Amino acid sequence: MNRLVTTGTQFWRWLEAQRPLKRAALKVALLAGVVLFALYPNPVLFVRQINHLLDTESLIQPDLPAMPEINREIDQLIATNAPPLTEFKAVERFVYRRIAYQYDWHGWWNIDYWPTAAEVWERKREDCDGRAVLATSILRARGYPEARLVANLEHVWVAVGTNELMGPMADKNFRREGGKMVNGKLVGAKTIITLPSFKTLLDSLAMTCKFPAWRVVMILLTLLALVFHPARDGGRFAMLCAVTLTGYALFLDWCVRRVDRDTVDFDGNFPVAAGLILGALVFAWRSAKRLSPAGELRPPVG
Repeated sequence: MNRLVTTGTQFWRWLEAQRPLKRAALKVALLAGVVLFALYPNPVLFVRQINHLLDTESLIQPDLPAMPEINREIDQLIATNAPPLTEFKAVERFVYRRIAYQYDWHGWWNIDYWPTAAEVWERKREDCDGRAVLATSILRARGYPEARLVANLEHVWVAVGTNELMGPMADKNFRREGGKMVNGKLVGAKTIITLPSFKTLLDSLAMTCKFPAWRVVMILLTLLALVFHPARDGGRFAMLCAVTLTGYALFLDWCVRRVDRDTVDFDGNFPVAAGLILGALVFAWRSAKRLSPAGELRPPVG
């Protein structure tokens, strides 16, 4: 522990000794590294996620080895010659029953990961994106080539022509239109990305209450420390940390009630939380500004 404190103190002073531009660049890089670690501690999955988002068709696997078994089980849920909508609902029920819900940050340890259908079926637990990927793959295998993914910042679901499954939402920020099927893959489709509505932004923000709090706290306290640098007043920094964490607690309270639909848009906790967190950052910045480049307190003006 003493060695860790000593190392931290040495780094703090080393960073202080750097030229202003280099110091600022190092702070930005350090904050980016902490954010990346907090949100995507598995860098391999982070890179894979980027590739998956650039090519969502690669996730859809109607030729999954388990597909005959899957379709036999679905066939038992519906009558012969059932209308398409009944079949769609049977696929939806099957996926919900066989794939337990689990947030990506608990299952994959990253804030978000869109898996392939094979990964979903192997793990048997996923959140909305994995369930939607598997459902789309099943529908393609059952002769519905128009099945495709639709998403916004908050949710991912499935569209089959004019029908939508798995909790469709009004705000569609990601969808693919047009194209033709080649060897089970949608080719030449146009990807349409739109800005989310204000409601979708708030609902996505409120999902913070489901995210591991320690990851958010790591980001907030790192940001506070970097803004506070090169000040060395441990008591003041501890006070600013307490204010920041109080603001975060109030923000989480708003998030929970937003998710539970107990509050509409903003309430008193939201501005108070924002004020406490931003206020702590402002005071941290002012504490840093009071120091000269050599680390000495500037004399008071007047």
